[in-house]
Amino acid sequence: MNPALESLFVALDHEPSLDSGGKLAFLRAHAHQELERFKGRLTCAQDFKPRETALERSGIKVAEKMEGGYSLVMLLPERQKEMTLSDLARAHDLLEDGGMLLCSLPNDWGAKRFEGKLKEVAGSVGTLSKNRCRTFWAKKSADWNQEMLTEWRAGGEFRKVVDDRFWSVPGLFAWDRIDTGSRLLTENLPAEISGQVADLGVGWGFLSDFILRNRPGVTELDVYDADGRAIEAAKMNLTGVNPRARVRYYWHNVTKGLNRQGYDWIISNPPFHETRQPDPVIGMRFLVAAALALKPEGKLWIVANKHLPYEKLMKEGFAETSVVLQQDGYKILMGSHPNPIQEMPERKKR
Repeated sequence: MNPALESLFVALDHEPSLDSGGKLAFLRAHAHQELERFKGRLTCAQDFKPRETALERSGIKVAEKMEGGYSLVMLLPERQKEMTLSDLARAHDLLEDGGMLLCSLPNDWGAKRFEGKLKEVAGSVGTLSKNRCRTFWAKKSADWNQEMLTEWRAGGEFRKVVDDRFWSVPGLFAWDRIDTGSRLLTENLPAEISGQVADLGVGWGFLSDFILRNRPGVTELDVYDADGRAIEAAKMNLTGVNPRARVRYYWHNVTKGLNRQGYDWIISNPPFHETRQPDPVIGMRFLVAAALALKPEGKLWIVANKHLPYEKLMKEGFAETSVVLQQDGYKILMGSHPNPIQEMPERKKR
């Protein structure tokens, strides 16, 4: 159960005036049976591939682009300040005059603070507290603080980071810096990496940029990420870096397997969060997907937080494994000659 999502529907039932019966938009939408009530007038947006897939399977189309004029815009933000404020500004822009903005957040994600921010812009808000979440709403009018909305929009735009070298956007992993794990991996990757390579969980592209600039034997590089904004950033950062290598971009849920097989090398700094709680099974599924996609003599190199329990699965999935490095709370693991595991590790019900 997603408490913030459940609370959003409680608010809709508690305050009938929120839904006037016109067009609806749902930003960062999650699949839910209650969305059936809006069929025929609902447009959803979702950048995260697993959630986009769940919406499509439930019969709800996810739009690539949204036009304005909605009577109600619902928003279920992610846990990042600039992105949440940017989403609130985007919701405002999609509303018709007099339309309602409805947002729901867990209390421990700063819900009260963001409710206060919306009140600063809109002048007044309604609110409902349920399931350790706050759901709050405001009516669009000409009195909204346009200067603050402009500032919020800018906070969610792509920008140059890391000495103006790379494009990134708030909300991505380590969006404005090179994380320690990825840096350690680049410092220890073998010089002989070549041929067909994949980067699983590319983020804004730091590892792939390093491969393209420093491994001239690479002929093809496939980059995968479940976040559509990460794929956008990777395209901006990797296009033209190495004209000799063909780069393909996949907005894809790696935990379901890869789009192609026959890789010589796979590198990854796999995620281990999808919601608030850590989930090592996500990284384990990355390992299994890699083992299934590598050539018989292929090699996998990953970096992970030291405490994550990947070694046992690596030994099951590869004929040869080693811990290359343990440093600064991270470890680099290598596996070669895969023994593909046919079943993905099971994730806990949430």
